Amino acid sequence: MKNNQSNNKKGILETMYDTIMEKGGPTGPITQSLVDLWEKPLEPQEENKKTIIKFIKKNNK
Repeated sequence: MKNNQSNNKKGILETMYDTIMEKGGPTGPITQSLVDLWEKPLEPQEENKKTIIKFIKKNNK
């Protein structure tokens, strides 16, 4: 089993996804979330975006 794992260049998530799909697809909430994680691209969430505002004070001399 260790030789098979060392020769396998796939990541853990990809291996889990392939196994789930070979067995007929997701059947529960955990397998569904793993499939969703693999199929959906990572997108930044809107609430995590922050804008930094810097105020510059000018001296009038």
